[in-house]
Amino acid sequence: MQGSKRLLRHIGLLAVAAVCASPLNFARSVGQEQQRRAYVIVERTETIGPETIQDQYAKLARDILPKYGARYLARSRNNVLLEGEGQTPCCMAILQFPDLESVKRWYESPENKSAAEVRRGGAKFRIVAVEGLPDQR
Repeated sequence: MQGSKRLLRHIGLLAVAAVCASPLNFARSVGQEQQRRAYVIVERTETIGPETIQDQYAKLARDILPKYGARYLARSRNNVLLEGEGQTPCCMAILQFPDLESVKRWYESPENKSAAEVRRGGAKFRIVAVEGLPDQR
């Protein structure tokens, strides 16, 4: 009886090991590594028009971003320069996207290009996309 239990336990452990080492699990883990979130950092470098233009752009952006799986992580006019030279940016935002491909689709989309014209009518910007780290699981 005890020998049968040991044998069943060993078979169970071997089955678990086989599943964990299967090509399906390997492909799943590789696919997960390739799927990294992406972040967009928006920095207003110069204001050239009334603030109402940026308010108008913000309304447009709020409607566009969810279509690309994006959301704001931060938006602020209260920023602190901790290191480096130059002035502290007056306005910054950090956006989160599912991946870099989503960022590219958003940035090149007709609706974003149209909204960007509004945004650029009141200020100059630097916009940088950064690929995130793999999920820690």
